Amino acid sequence: MMDAKEYLLNERVRETLHWVIASFIVTGRPVGSRAVARHSREQLSAATVRNIMADLEELGYLQQPHPSAGRVPTDKAYRFYVDYLLERRDLSLDERAMVERDLRLDDNTEHLMARASRVLSRVSKNVGIVVSPPISQVALEHIHFTKLADNRILVILVSRSGIVHNRIIHYEEEISQSELDRVARYITDHFKNRTLREIRKRILKMIRHEQALYDRFIQQVITLSTKAFSESGRAPDAEVYLDGASNLINTPEFSDINRMKLLFETIEQKSRLADLLSRFIEGDSQEVRITIGAENTLPGIEDCTLITSSYAVDGKTHGSLGILGPTRMEYARAISLVDYVARMFGRVLETGTKS
Repeated sequence: MMDAKEYLLNERVRETLHWVIASFIVTGRPVGSRAVARHSREQLSAATVRNIMADLEELGYLQQPHPSAGRVPTDKAYRFYVDYLLERRDLSLDERAMVERDLRLDDNTEHLMARASRVLSRVSKNVGIVVSPPISQVALEHIHFTKLADNRILVILVSRSGIVHNRIIHYEEEISQSELDRVARYITDHFKNRTLREIRKRILKMIRHEQALYDRFIQQVITLSTKAFSESGRAPDAEVYLDGASNLINTPEFSDINRMKLLFETIEQKSRLADLLSRFIEGDSQEVRITIGAENTLPGIEDCTLITSSYAVDGKTHGSLGILGPTRMEYARAISLVDYVARMFGRVLETGTKS
């Protein structure tokens, strides 16, 4: 069998593969050798193109739905296309205007995240996804405790960027609302602008300090902080804003009802999507990441491409956003869109933290 790396260095081969993918993305129909030959810069014959396409099929880059049809790209072909053949392009002025109009500053961060998922969906014609930062990366602005029945306490965490996290904790000892208010003021005064991960480190130091053993108030601070800032190891504290799932209904790739059902079941499991996107942005890199077809680990999206990026606020708070759609998508436009929205979204959030 021929060496794939060496074969794909051939300019004719790369041009043929490029035109098969580009044509299939636009039409959704198998591509024949004559159609590719018409676009050839070297005016290759249909027979020459047919031989190249047969070789690419043998190497796993193309496949033939049935003997009388042309070829379609495989996941392997899309990966090569994205890594080596794709030419990035900027969004149009109209597309940028749409993004900027929807990502205007709002006093409600949740509304802004919902609008970001909507504009990702509208411009890409796919599913738009925005995931709020994991709770460990939230920079604290304010905390409030509300006493509930049965030794339960509602904790409301407000981040510098306006993101609100709610959780209910259990506190075994009797404590009044006025004591809870005092603890909340202490935490806000001493830990404001620190991430919850940083706060936990400070709390651990307090635990080691002998004086804390004899001070009931400090013990309340330590216990309530430990419970309020705990993490479960997954990403359930990250909110997921999703828009445009209906865009996939009319795509040929999901005409099969069972495939569509599995996809929608996966999309509905927002915590798994949040966990997946959060893993993609580990290391706080703002580079766009593309996972294609079987590279996706969640059942139901093996026929999809997921294009993601992180967004950053003050270099501390990192969330993720992206689009999910069929592997047959306009990659250049989609990558530029995700990159532009991530940078714009981060700037808008950062402006809100400074106002």
